[in-house]
Amino acid sequence: MALVVNETSYLTQIEATQYITDHYPSTDEKLIAWNLLSTGDKDAYLRKSAQTIDKQPLIGYKAVYAQPMAFPRRIRSYDPSLQQFIPEVVAPDAVKWAQVELALELMTGPNERAQLQREGVKSFSVGNLSESYGSGKSMALPYEVMQLLKPFLAGSVAIK
Repeated sequence: MALVVNETSYLTQIEATQYITDHYPSTDEKLIAWNLLSTGDKDAYLRKSAQTIDKQPLIGYKAVYAQPMAFPRRIRSYDPSLQQFIPEVVAPDAVKWAQVELALELMTGPNERAQLQREGVKSFSVGNLSESYGSGKSMALPYEVMQLLKPFLAGSVAIK
């Protein structure tokens, strides 16, 4: 099944490959592994990562109610006098790049530290070496993906 932009993916496989080439050195294991994948496997990882992004708690609403994917979205305008939701026309680049980063993570698997954090480990030590990992809450997405999606993720709010 081929990728269809705005139906199964936020970007084409060509755009994903260009992002990876631009952001990873030629010796990086992720770039090498990506280049060894078949077209079908690349599409599968990109589809899966788009589906995962669409399952996140996001701010705003879909730009068009019946659109198959979560982006583009209607988000609250920064002008408080308008008090309306302004629709995006296309998915933001940060969402596209998050999709690629998540596809790479799905392809290569999380590194050891990321896996420990997702499993809820708060800290560990071996001999004189020790590490601590914040709250110990399970992270659904890798750090790089979370940073790219942060402006679009719904967070907790104070209720008065």
